[in-house]
Amino acid sequence: MKLFFLIPLFLAGFFVVHLLKMLRFYLVLLEQKLSVKKFVFLYVRTTFVNLLIPFKLGEVYRAFCVIRLTGCAEVGILSVILDRFFDTFILLLFLLPYDLLTLGKVTWLTGCMLVFLLAIMLVYRMFEPTYLYLNRYMIKKSKSRKGIKMLSFMEIIREWYDYTKELITGRQYLIVLCSALGWLAEYGLLWLIAGYYNQRFDLSAFSAYIQSIFISQRNQILVSYSLISMVILFLLMVVFGVVELLGRRRNEKKGTCSV
Repeated sequence: MKLFFLIPLFLAGFFVVHLLKMLRFYLVLLEQKLSVKKFVFLYVRTTFVNLLIPFKLGEVYRAFCVIRLTGCAEVGILSVILDRFFDTFILLLFLLPYDLLTLGKVTWLTGCMLVFLLAIMLVYRMFEPTYLYLNRYMIKKSKSRKGIKMLSFMEIIREWYDYTKELITGRQYLIVLCSALGWLAEYGLLWLIAGYYNQRFDLSAFSAYIQSIFISQRNQILVSYSLISMVILFLLMVVFGVVELLGRRRNEKKGTCSV
């Protein structure tokens, strides 16, 4: 009876979580004007791979898929980095206060996330003034082949910087909002799973859950959530495949009839 009530709640929560995460990633890629159908299929299959491969290494596959879909390496790599950036930013809002106020120290995972976040922010903030200064200096002072190569390299980095600005300008607050709501919804899902196993789920359990994603530590909630998620995502991929196949056959029949 308990499971009977939990299943529809879990499915509704699962839909909300991934709708918000998908919307966050779509906002990052908004300027690419991707078709909704192609984007949803990309999200479903890359999320499935991300769950299948440990330590978040599936993000490499996601970047590869975005590159194939957009034909642009900068967009593929930077979109994944920016998605991780905003995801990490919201996670730190949960984990950093918990570490400092409850544990009295910063755990290794929270520390790594903080370093990642600060490094991205520092590089982004310091790039433009540094680029302008070095560009003027190299044009005035350097006439050698090395100087020309350095200018060419700086122009490539400038292109990546411009892509980054293009990917987030005007949308950063919406992306942060989607990320925050997504993690709140996921917290609720994890609370449901913990309740099924008669376990208490609080910030301490949430912190342990996040750490278990990045290390080979067995966590009952993570295992259950990952397995259920993979089953649902696999079924969605099958549905996408069947719909795609039926669409192709329908188009083939139309082509035959028109001939």
